[in-house]
Amino acid sequence: MNRLLFHSIARIMERQSLKTLSQMGKGVGLLMWYLLPERRKRAIASISFHLGLDYRQAKILARKNFQHTGRSFLEIFYNPKIGQEFIEKHLTINRPSLLKDLISRPQPIVATTGHMGAWELLSGLMAIYFHHRPTQIVVREPENQALRLLMRKFRGRGTHEIVHRDNSALRILSSLKKGGITAFLVDHNCGAHKAVFLPFFKRIAAVNFGPALIAIRARALVCPLFLLRENQERYLLYFYEPLDTSTLTGRLKNKVKEVASFYTRAVEDIASQYPSQWYWIHNRWRTRPPNEDRA
Repeated sequence: MNRLLFHSIARIMERQSLKTLSQMGKGVGLLMWYLLPERRKRAIASISFHLGLDYRQAKILARKNFQHTGRSFLEIFYNPKIGQEFIEKHLTINRPSLLKDLISRPQPIVATTGHMGAWELLSGLMAIYFHHRPTQIVVREPENQALRLLMRKFRGRGTHEIVHRDNSALRILSSLKKGGITAFLVDHNCGAHKAVFLPFFKRIAAVNFGPALIAIRARALVCPLFLLRENQERYLLYFYEPLDTSTLTGRLKNKVKEVASFYTRAVEDIASQYPSQWYWIHNRWRTRPPNEDRA
């Protein structure tokens, strides 16, 4: 039953234009705003504390953020349509020369991004720009099998591998050592056993060190990138200067912390510039450092 329902919805959604999906997504976001009061309160409180806004300002921004999140969820259905026409009509690149350099360099790439902007459309752009490399997207997949298969279909496009984040290190390393590119979402809370604790928006957060460790093992470039919304149908592909892990020296523990700090700072910087487009609904600071209470 679930599978039939999900596929029926998908067939309807994948026929919609980008503009229509945007409008529908805003409606989904508003519905979430009214139906998820605990998430609403969390977003308002987080925005108020971490951005230093009063309650009224935080509430206005949080409401916009819910609408943005609804759009982000529905954009996955547009992924198979991304091609050269999308790039010409809808995309601006902040550093085209850097993208050109990344495409031509043989060194493996760990692309780090977050639940920021139109993150679901990034996999479609990867399929275009890096079609000559092995490509992977590392995600946390839903437990529902029908939903999981549906999301894999729209994220994968048949051109790159969707990798569940748990127990996947060997597969990722193998792909990177062939000159591949692997993309990670690096802004979610994680368990303490997977974390290095770093400052993020005025408070210590648990940052997954897995992408940093894998990048170091593969001697890869770590490149933070984000797909941001400029308006209803215009997007900005935003690159940061990459970090070459092959040049790092010192103990492994220190190198891991340096790389994790690097991609965490990138998320904080871009979320500071575009605060309505980051995923404030998520309880980012849930996992606390083991000795925090005593400190």
